[in-house]
Amino acid sequence: MAPPHVDSGERRPDMNMIALIVTSPAGAIVAFGVVVMGWVGLPQLRPFILGTVILGPLVGLALWWKHR
Repeated sequence: MAPPHVDSGERRPDMNMIALIVTSPAGAIVAFGVVVMGWVGLPQLRPFILGTVILGPLVGLALWWKHR
């Protein structure tokens, strides 16, 4: 059986992102845990983590301001 094409209009329930409902803070907890483990376990990543925390919101704000 050949895989369906994206533009065929065929329903793909395994790729339905609308059905993905997150009702708990589980994703935020996991993401925070990964950052903490990276911070403690890999000290050479600390400048990268700090850079993403500082530059991420600035880039996001600049993109939001440009496209609003």
